[in-house]
Amino acid sequence: MRNRSSLPDWLLFGIVFLAFAGCGSTRSTPDNPVSAGGLTPSISDKDAGLVAVAPGFDIGKYKIIAVEKVPVTDPDTKDEGDLRFAAKISLAFQLELVRRLRESGLFQQVVNASEAEYKPTDVPALRLRGAITRLGRGSQAARYFGGLYGAGATRAQADMQFTEGASDRVVIVTADRRRATMGLFGGSDEEHLQESFDDMARDLARFLVRLSKGEIPKDAR
Repeated sequence: MRNRSSLPDWLLFGIVFLAFAGCGSTRSTPDNPVSAGGLTPSISDKDAGLVAVAPGFDIGKYKIIAVEKVPVTDPDTKDEGDLRFAAKISLAFQLELVRRLRESGLFQQVVNASEAEYKPTDVPALRLRGAITRLGRGSQAARYFGGLYGAGATRAQADMQFTEGASDRVVIVTADRRRATMGLFGGSDEEHLQESFDDMARDLARFLVRLSKGEIPKDAR
C-alpha cells in the first residue's frame, strides 16, 4: 500500500506554497533619514516609516500633486549594469506612486512630472520628490539557503519630501526602508526590490489618506 501523509492534500499544497512564495517586504529602521526644509523624519508611523509633518498642514486644501522622478543616490550604484538597473527601479517607483495617489482619490489631478511639465498656478498644489537612498540587491544564493534568517536580503529605502507647488515650502518628509528575503529559490533581486517599492508607494498613499481624516502622528501636532 502506498504510504500517504495524514495531512489533507489542500493543506499540503498550502504549506508548500507558503514555503516558496514571496512573503512581502518587511519594514526596518531607516538609515540616516534625510532632512529637508527644517523637518526631519523622526516620528514612527505604521504606514510611512519615519515622518515629520509641518505644523498646521492640511492636505485637504491641495487639489493637484506632481510626482517627480525619484533618482537613485545610493553610493554603491556605480557600474553600467547597476545604473541601468537603478533607472528601471526608479521609473517603476515613480509610476507606482502616481498610480497609488490617483487611486487614493485625494487629489483632482495627479501629474507624472516625467511625462507632463507642471507649472504652478493659483490652484493649491503639492510636489512629491525625493530619492532612493538605498538599493541593495543582496544575494539570491544566500536567500535560498538562509533567507528564513534574513541572509542575502535586498535592501530598499526611499526618502521623500512633499513641498508646496508655489512656495516650495517643505510640508512633509518621510523615510521608509524595507527588506525582503523569501521567495521561490530565494527570489530574484528585481522582484524583491520591485515589491518593496510597490509596498512603499501603497503605504505612503495610505498615510496621506489617514492625514486627510485628521490622523496626524501624535508627535507631529
